[in-house]
Amino acid sequence: MTPVTVRRWAGALLAATLLGTTQLGGLSAAPALAADRPAFTPAVTVTPATGLDPAGTSITVKGTGFDPDANGGKGYGVRVGPAKADVRDRLGTGFQVAKLVKKDPQGTQLPLAADGSWELTVTVKAEYTSLGTTYNAKTQPFSVYVFGWDTPDLTWDRTTPLGFTGGGSDPGTGTAGLHWGVKQSWRGYISRFGGTITPSAGTTLDQAAPAAAPYPYTWPFTKSGYDPATGKGTVAFGGKVGFTLEPHQIWDFGFAAPEVTFRGDGTGTLSGTVGYSFYGTKDAPQQVRAPAPVVFAELKFAGAPRQQGDDVVADIASATLTEAGASAFAGFYKTGDALDAGQLVFPGQAGKPPTDPPTGPPTTPPTNTPPSSCVLQPGAVAQGNLVWGFKKSFRQYVGNGTGNSITASDGAVITSVDEVANSRLPSGAYRFALKSGRYTSAGGFTAQFGGKVTFSYPAHFFTLSLANPKIQVAQGKGTLYADAELATSTGAPSPPVSRPGVALATLDLTAARNEPGAGLLTVSGIKAVLNPTDVFADFYHGGEPADEPAVTLAADCAQLPAAGGTGGTGAGTGGGNDLVPDVAFRPGNLASTGATLAPLWWGAVLLLAGTGLVLFTRRSRKTS
Repeated sequence: MTPVTVRRWAGALLAATLLGTTQLGGLSAAPALAADRPAFTPAVTVTPATGLDPAGTSITVKGTGFDPDANGGKGYGVRVGPAKADVRDRLGTGFQVAKLVKKDPQGTQLPLAADGSWELTVTVKAEYTSLGTTYNAKTQPFSVYVFGWDTPDLTWDRTTPLGFTGGGSDPGTGTAGLHWGVKQSWRGYISRFGGTITPSAGTTLDQAAPAAAPYPYTWPFTKSGYDPATGKGTVAFGGKVGFTLEPHQIWDFGFAAPEVTFRGDGTGTLSGTVGYSFYGTKDAPQQVRAPAPVVFAELKFAGAPRQQGDDVVADIASATLTEAGASAFAGFYKTGDALDAGQLVFPGQAGKPPTDPPTGPPTTPPTNTPPSSCVLQPGAVAQGNLVWGFKKSFRQYVGNGTGNSITASDGAVITSVDEVANSRLPSGAYRFALKSGRYTSAGGFTAQFGGKVTFSYPAHFFTLSLANPKIQVAQGKGTLYADAELATSTGAPSPPVSRPGVALATLDLTAARNEPGAGLLTVSGIKAVLNPTDVFADFYHGGEPADEPAVTLAADCAQLPAAGGTGGTGAGTGGGNDLVPDVAFRPGNLASTGATLAPLWWGAVLLLAGTGLVLFTRRSRKTS
């Protein structure tokens, strides 16, 4: 190859890289990002959504991923109030807030940006009067409803319950009955394809449950055979929920009269009366089961039942289909498949009443028996921590770059938990110390942590920091919040973003492990899914799994378990000649990190192009 040819090829390579053409010499150039149509995945966050002052609190409702051209361009409705039958109707009335979000808005309509985002800040109260009718959140819990305007399509429906203090509808407060929704994916399937879900015979929608709750039904309590002395017995509930999806030949599936049986060892069963008619025609279905009782699910409880006033409260940590339950579900799901977690509240005593203190001399406990005087009681939490690594693939991606840094500050510590193999930087999960918290149960707590972790990748033009995480859990579901900030430098395709207190991930404690100790509780294995947010600049999209958090809550008298850690921070080092990222992190291979290429492409491609020019220029000089 002559020097002239080399210079022409190199010039063409640089032009292709800078202009975003398709391919040249086997190197794929950057896509025309600005022209790409974004993927629209509707999501709604409400801040704050709980702990609201009944007299009035300002809340901010933010939507992302709402396609401006979808729903025929008619837009999306936003209403705040109780779960009235006309909440989605075009002429629905009696709501505290009612707005229309659309592109090219008129009058008081809210603008919908081209990227599918919108925002509304309003003041909500626990009681209001509309058209002569007074609505109160204590008797009719309020929610923020977002839905497709003037359409039966449920694609864009999002519901976020609001919790008021002082007798309002704080999510997770015990209402007598069984709070359980059978299976969330089943409900989603029925709703997504236009089916109907009908609670009856006393079963109601559980509007006090958190957003995307796994148990949106309250089955009324009927009788209890629970023995507080042994922790065994059966508690019965009434009511029924029917499911139909005629386009898919699901003519009827009904679940009624659930019963929960306690074995006294932290496990139990959930039974119910199940009947169905499927396939064929509605008048002549091919598969029919007459309503009959069945042991539907195996249960694991989150700790022992506890006393709440005159009621007993038991948290169902996980539920799985029995073989008989799978058969009663007509094979839609397999034996062992996960059902929803839940909670049951019923009148009675949680445990054996305390007896009079002994009159004889105290008995010395065995030396291998831990002291029982330190107990984690419901209420304020004195100490604790959060161990969370955000996303291991992201730690790997930043940890293997040259000139990068991962630092922990303000009390956060980089641990040795879940370290990335062969990382150039300290790459374990992070430990954040508890600042404040309140504990109700293993499936219901709120904890604010302190500390900050910063990821810096100068060659790719960004620094991402996550600080002051907060976890809020009710009835086995929750949210992880954090102060998130993306700083970008010149050349980055994404602008800087600062999102204090953003809902970073959705949490599911259904399969979490609860490890009690003397005065403490550790909840680990919490499933976490990232929420859509622009702070990731398209590194990640909503719905992608994140690392599993582990939370320890403890009384003042407890000794916190050690979480392995270096206690250090690290900055990447390396010679100035190492300009090209390792092969595993070049464009085309970044998919292994779970990251999309939009914000990272240009830095890596420009570096590759620049190195290619240097190499060919050097070769041309040797051959000339």
